[in-house]
Amino acid sequence: MALRTPLPVCLLAAACTGPALHVANPDGHAVFVDGVATTAATLPFRYYGTVQWDALPKDAGDRADWTRVPTRGGIAVAPPAPGWLFPLDFFVEVADRALHGRQDAATAVRVDAATPDPRGETEIVNIELAQLATRARAARSSR
Repeated sequence: MALRTPLPVCLLAAACTGPALHVANPDGHAVFVDGVATTAATLPFRYYGTVQWDALPKDAGDRADWTRVPTRGGIAVAPPAPGWLFPLDFFVEVADRALHGRQDAATAVRVDAATPDPRGETEIVNIELAQLATRARAARSSR
């Protein structure tokens, strides 16, 4: 005896889950999605809108990797129907899911390279060096 599910129940079940979020992290950095640390490659649907991710550089051996900086990115998860369409947006979402399937969002986590420190690249020219020495002698004599 085959169990038959009526069509309206199938249509309601089609809209029970939203799009999944796939986070590719091939380098193994510490990733935070909306402020929560995660190691999962696929996250369940949370909400429509922009999901923020932060990544901290992975350590280089037993030391911190100072050649890279923490990086932030966003993933836009577009709603299938505009919000002003309420209460008909449910039916539009069910029809969109039936026609196009679930539209998952994906991102790849990359940590940016650190820029060189501009303070380390400046030189003190001889004129500034003389002024610096004069100020140092004045500060020493004022003690």
